[in-house]
Amino acid sequence: MSTEMKKSELSDDPVVTSLIDEKKSASKGEVERETWDKKLDFMLSCIGYAVGLGNIWRFPYLCYKNGGGAFLIPYLIFLLICGIPLFFLELSFGQFGALGPVAIWKIAPIFKGVGFCMMIISFMVCVYYNVIIAYSLHFIFNSFTSTLPWSTCGNDWNTEFCRTNYSSNTTMPPVWTGIDCGKGKGWFEDIMNTSVNYTQLNNVSYMGHNSWTESIDVNGSCIQFNTSSQEYFSRKVLRLTDSIATVGGIQWELLGFLALAWVIVFMCLFKGVKWSGKVVYFTATFPYVVLVILLIRGVMEEGAIDGIHYYLTPNITRLQDVKVWSDAAVQIFYSLGAAWGVLLSYSSLNKFNNNVYRDAVSICFVNCCTSFLAGFVVFSVLGALAFQTGRDIEDVVDQGAGLAFVAYPAAVANLPIAPLWAFLFFFMLLNLGLDSQFGMIEAVVSGLLDEVSWFRKNRVKFLAGLCFVQFLLAIPMVTESGMYWVTLIDWYASGFPLMCAAVCEIICIAWVYGVDRFLYDIRCMIGHKPFLWPWWKATWSCITPICIFLIMTAHLAFYSPVEYNKIVYPGWAEVVGWLSASASILMIPGWAIYQLNYHPRAKGSLSERLAAISRCDADWGPRDPMIPYKYRKQAEPLNSRVHCCSSTESCNSDLSDPPVYRVNSV
Repeated sequence: MSTEMKKSELSDDPVVTSLIDEKKSASKGEVERETWDKKLDFMLSCIGYAVGLGNIWRFPYLCYKNGGGAFLIPYLIFLLICGIPLFFLELSFGQFGALGPVAIWKIAPIFKGVGFCMMIISFMVCVYYNVIIAYSLHFIFNSFTSTLPWSTCGNDWNTEFCRTNYSSNTTMPPVWTGIDCGKGKGWFEDIMNTSVNYTQLNNVSYMGHNSWTESIDVNGSCIQFNTSSQEYFSRKVLRLTDSIATVGGIQWELLGFLALAWVIVFMCLFKGVKWSGKVVYFTATFPYVVLVILLIRGVMEEGAIDGIHYYLTPNITRLQDVKVWSDAAVQIFYSLGAAWGVLLSYSSLNKFNNNVYRDAVSICFVNCCTSFLAGFVVFSVLGALAFQTGRDIEDVVDQGAGLAFVAYPAAVANLPIAPLWAFLFFFMLLNLGLDSQFGMIEAVVSGLLDEVSWFRKNRVKFLAGLCFVQFLLAIPMVTESGMYWVTLIDWYASGFPLMCAAVCEIICIAWVYGVDRFLYDIRCMIGHKPFLWPWWKATWSCITPICIFLIMTAHLAFYSPVEYNKIVYPGWAEVVGWLSASASILMIPGWAIYQLNYHPRAKGSLSERLAAISRCDADWGPRDPMIPYKYRKQAEPLNSRVHCCSSTESCNSDLSDPPVYRVNSV
């Protein structure tokens, strides 16, 4: 009853009436923003986006590399102080603003470049991400056979170094040399020379020589064997050249799969979230079914327990290494998917009173549990692979594409009914990749739709054009040097730029807009202060920004030039990589300078301009004018000069009684 009375009072308020009239006139002839049909659409879309390929191929590797179970300690710490606060902040920000990742920066126009930064990051990553999806499509189509093509040697693409079982090593060096090639290697004559000295010969007489004082060169050397899956991926799928400088020809089969990948993306998105929100009912849940099936099947294999033990065994001494903490922080940053603009785009389509707090905590929990589950799945299979090939587990562990398209295919090739397990695994990768791709494309689309009216009226044409442009940009990545380009863009375009966007975002909301006002905005949406709100206030104001600054420092301190399979890139390629990173980062200062000079409120001295465009726009707040909102009380119509906070009042005032709009005197 009281709520109805408040709304009745608001409807009689000439200020609110003006707001309603202006909003109606502003939206006349425009296409309304979409909203989710059901809450579950939003939840599954966010889970599908956040749970991506990195959960499968990066988290397990980092656990192995950084002390096994001990890695979980810094991982959980950074999850609490950086991951969840940033995730909650973005979902709340997007839901309250109900705008895309670019238009939403009316909260403080000087930060509008952050939105463009996010959008460009997502755009560039979308280009190579569909190439990875094309790899998955290739393996899916080649799984429909009785014998997997990557399970055997002796094919046209194989070399003499290919082996399917390392324990049957028939290429041993001559006995008289005393050379032991060790596990995973074999002796090959006429390939380089090996120096043998007197000690190695151990007084063995050879060709009439009873003693030597100098070493001799033996024709041949010990060469590392390749797995059949390794040669299939590098020599058949990629046909990889020796460096990024050697372009080679186009891989027409991969080009076809790339085109198919973009067609799938377009067909799932052209009807908007009304359709994509239903697609994720399958694409977001199916990977969990496959993970459980593969885990059950994997632990049944001999050697699987050794792999799981290797994955979980804690090495506490590794916690003394700063790199371990750096890796944990960066993994949290990547796995939750903050600062891409996707969370802003998705949450902006929610109802205003959706419980965003509960959603944020739930999605973070599901995401991290998925990473942990994936570790069991991956290492059970890799343990079995190590047992079957006679290699040590550390010799079969890999990350990124090496784990997804080399190590794991080699493992499933040795399972009974191998084509079935191969299909399930790569179909799972396809679904994981598509969910993340949907989110990034949607971020780019919504960011531009809010800025350009023609795009809003011609959404399908715009989406088709965007997909086609990104398809064209990805063509160099399906040449014979394509993997080098995929690695280059992945190395530079999404790492440091994401951190820059995230730290600017949290500084804007917590320090410029005001953390107390932001907490009040959340209370307007969910009806109460978020649980442990002093904790959120502390993290947003201080802990999380400091954490991100430390991550950025560690990222630069431990910087290493891009490489692929230990192949170091030339200097010009590294320059291209940094240019791709700069393309998004420079949006932040670039737009700030533009706003200082051309924003309608940018008048007076530099400090006055800076203050003016650091305030939110007068119409910032709930899109529905009938929703009671303290900051809108006593406000003038939208065409008046209205400030979000008075010059004498701080936006960081007490949470229970936030400051109201100030009416300027003329």
